[in-house]
Amino acid sequence: MTLSIRASVGRRGVNQFADTVEIQNAMNLVPLDDGGSPVPLKTDGICGRKTVDAIERFQIHHFGWHAADGLVEPGKWTFKRLVLYSFPNLELPPQPTRRAEPRSTKFIIMRENSRESFGASNHDYYFEIRSVPHNFASVYYLERRPIAKPRPIPTKFNGHFSIFHTKKPVTTKEFQCQAVFFSREQVDRQVDSHLSLFLDSGVVQVPMQSHLIGPNGMVRFSQGGASTFQSGTFAFVSLADQVF
Repeated sequence: MTLSIRASVGRRGVNQFADTVEIQNAMNLVPLDDGGSPVPLKTDGICGRKTVDAIERFQIHHFGWHAADGLVEPGKWTFKRLVLYSFPNLELPPQPTRRAEPRSTKFIIMRENSRESFGASNHDYYFEIRSVPHNFASVYYLERRPIAKPRPIPTKFNGHFSIFHTKKPVTTKEFQCQAVFFSREQVDRQVDSHLSLFLDSGVVQVPMQSHLIGPNGMVRFSQGGASTFQSGTFAFVSLADQVF
């Protein structure tokens, strides 16, 4: 395959069918550790959210946030870098070696922010998932459209943590799914919260020690019985040691 497009593909691009298929095919050739998509794109010629997100992730990896406009244009830098992956016999510059991540059923999840209650601003919805006992980690963001991911991506996670188990062994790169963070107030200002991850292998409900209800939360304390939630895509952002 040799990559060739007539017009731009991506966010606010021309997005012609044949060009979009070309970019989707090219993105599927990019390894995850080189900025590829954690989930293979459908080569349907439709430039939807997943295709734009894959382009942006590729740009962040190779050029940094300042160049992440989610658009591939003929002859420009993103196209020139992406075209390298369309030559199967071309030897690319060597990448730093990374030990293959083993699968696990036990994980730790931690929020970026250490506050016990949180709202809807800044980095409140960044999470790190770390495997036990292998100590591999990936960064995720609970993406509530049309709210975009705040920048920069955090590199340290010091919030409350929880331990959870999956029904099948997976790596930390396989948690992209639909998700709901739910909080309910009990009596005496006690709050129960959990994060539900709707994985292909089944729903995982993770008890959380940080809450949407409280002094810094989306909802203040009441007389008991209050509840609120945030839902969206639990979107893969980066391997934890490859944050830019």
